[in-house]
Amino acid sequence: MRAAHGVARGHSSQGRIVRAAHREFRARLGALPARLALAALLAGGVAGAARAQKLEWTDVVYVPGRWVAGKLVTRATSNPQTDSLALVMRVDYFSSAPRWRAEIRRTADGTTMGNPDILIGNGASALVVTPLGTTPLAQHVLGQDPLVRAVAIFDGNGRTPGPAAGRLVERARDGSVLRVVFRRSVKNPSFADALLDPGARSGGRTLLASGIAAVGDQRQASVVATAGARGVDRVKTPGGDVPVRPDSAAIRRMDAYAVGAVALEDFMRTGGLGPYAAKNDSTGRHP
Repeated sequence: MRAAHGVARGHSSQGRIVRAAHREFRARLGALPARLALAALLAGGVAGAARAQKLEWTDVVYVPGRWVAGKLVTRATSNPQTDSLALVMRVDYFSSAPRWRAEIRRTADGTTMGNPDILIGNGASALVVTPLGTTPLAQHVLGQDPLVRAVAIFDGNGRTPGPAAGRLVERARDGSVLRVVFRRSVKNPSFADALLDPGARSGGRTLLASGIAAVGDQRQASVVATAGARGVDRVKTPGGDVPVRPDSAAIRRMDAYAVGAVALEDFMRTGGLGPYAAKNDSTGRHP
């Protein structure tokens, strides 16, 4: 009898253990969807952070002064709102931290932009891309140009100082204005990460901003072909047909007229158009 009671108690104890195990299993099974959802959310957050690291922006760099007959005449000022500015450089940036790329176009006459110089960096280090390969910026002639050094300032994480967009005033230690930068950012960068790699076959030699470089310097034939009412002697208006006598000589003069990239930027800045309409202002100091 005692043995039978002992066996019964043993079975009862085992039953309680089994039922407890079943309850725990069901509880864990019920929590599994929530855990999977959390894992998916975290994975999505990491992926989103990775995508957010891809940035693209343009800095148009001015110095206090003006261009006179193809020569830069600078002037000293401590007024951060100075409007007497001369465009000297345009830099197109592409970044996927900590790697970055800068395509630098400078003007030597205040009229046209020269051929671009390409820097590819990783954090605070920078390489100049040359036809023969790459050279550290500090060992290249570009490294002696204070303007180039100023636009190649990145921290160890591949970040550059200043706001994401707007006007940035850079001062010397004595408070004088060194440079005024107008920055505009691209909302949806779409460049390939391989182009940030100096070792990639096309990384250093493919211009990411090649389309932008031609703005103002060249006129597309398709645009010119539709720019005027060539050969049209009557134009429809809400009030009826209006006779038109095209001035062929004026059309030829317009076709021959080209607006340089520097003049285009100055026109937009003077009129407060496009990126120059931004109101935010930031001030930084450089040695």
